[in-house]
Amino acid sequence: MENSTPRPDADHDTDPDPAAAPEPSWSAPVWLRVPAAALVMAAVMTGAGYAVYRWAATGLPMEPLPGSPWPYLGAWAVLTFLAALLLQWATSGIDYDGRWALIGVPFFAGIRLCLAYRPDPALLYAYGLAALAVAAAGTALWRRRRAAGAGGRG
Repeated sequence: MENSTPRPDADHDTDPDPAAAPEPSWSAPVWLRVPAAALVMAAVMTGAGYAVYRWAATGLPMEPLPGSPWPYLGAWAVLTFLAALLLQWATSGIDYDGRWALIGVPFFAGIRLCLAYRPDPALLYAYGLAALAVAAAGTALWRRRRAAGAGGRG
């Protein structure tokens, strides 16, 4: 018995119909996605910090201190944005699923502590920017060694 599957002839095109192929979806360029993701992370952390401040007004686990929370939430929004940019630069080219937890957990704890004890906002900026500068220098050294190690293997 012969095979019943028809063989393609040279006359027939074996490629699928290009009109039937789905259109590729649009993706934003990297230079737009990276700051957008950092901005979203900063907005989420600021919103969570404000929710904690409002929740503290009920007197549950944290008593609110008098005064506006916005200088502290603004400082943490700026620091979160810069840390998210640094994190995206540090983990570019690495498939790591838990990268946002590296920012979310300690920064949320920092927001809670700032709203509970209300340090001077200038001190918060000074220590936060110093910590980010040290983290950026460490990341730059790590990426440099990683690039030198990958270049020497070839």
